Amino acid sequence: MLRVTVDLFSGRPNPTWIISDEEYSEKLLSQLSELADHVRDPDEVFPGLGFRGIQIQRFGDDAQRDRLPMRLAVATGRSEEPSEIMEIAREIIQSMTRFNKIRFPDHELTPINPELQDYVLKRFEEFRLAHIRDWVLGILKPCPLRKTVHDSECKDCEYEESRFNPDFWNVDPQVRLNNNCYNYARNWRTDTFAQPGRASGNWPNPMACNDVAGGAMSDGLVHRCNCLPQGEYPRRLVALVVDPGWDYHWYRKQCGGFWGHKPGSTAARNTDNSGVLITDPETCDRGGYTDFCGYFYAGKSVVIT
Repeated sequence: MLRVTVDLFSGRPNPTWIISDEEYSEKLLSQLSELADHVRDPDEVFPGLGFRGIQIQRFGDDAQRDRLPMRLAVATGRSEEPSEIMEIAREIIQSMTRFNKIRFPDHELTPINPELQDYVLKRFEEFRLAHIRDWVLGILKPCPLRKTVHDSECKDCEYEESRFNPDFWNVDPQVRLNNNCYNYARNWRTDTFAQPGRASGNWPNPMACNDVAGGAMSDGLVHRCNCLPQGEYPRRLVALVVDPGWDYHWYRKQCGGFWGHKPGSTAARNTDNSGVLITDPETCDRGGYTDFCGYFYAGKSVVIT
């Protein structure tokens, strides 16, 4: 058996299923073994919004008879992808609804159904045509650990900006895997893949600006220019975007004039899908996250789970 995960979402859990057909599993592994030089480490994927690759985990201690590792990823955008790898990736996605009988808790938020399959195929094709392979971190300006700034868009509001510190989220794989964009925006590690509104019993449905924002505001976030008092220190300026009907994503303003974010279980970064430093979340390359929902403040009383 094989566990398959499409690395795709930022806020919701990624689509995950078990390939329970041993014959199909063996065929897939045989194909990948012939292309082992193009198989990647799951931690080395395109660090952006949208499709980032397909991860495969093998089960059983008798599985090391070929050139493949126990955990691998394909169609990651790390290097020139041969057409054979892309065809295998497409076939894996096209087979996902065959293997939706084994249930996971995450399926409550991300059901493996035909609608999701069509969406994944759409994002995969966009990724394949984009030929995204290289990215860089933006140049950082010297900053204090944390500083209070006046919000230039509001008359009397202040908030705090922190020094960009991606290592906090990226070095420990358990931290990276179990915290998402909402954790990053709130700057609070929960190891629960936090969801807007879950702590306050107001999980958003459907995935739309008003619904996701409503869930987050029930957790304690407020609209920008609704000034938070000093007692809410440290206060964060965050931005929300949505891939309509499917997912959401959050950014946080950092010291140095740019924004940081953490797409799903991937690494925290300060660049967009084109590898450009994010100075404006409204205009940066956000892939399929086309709806910009606005800016919010998150004070210390905001509780997320």
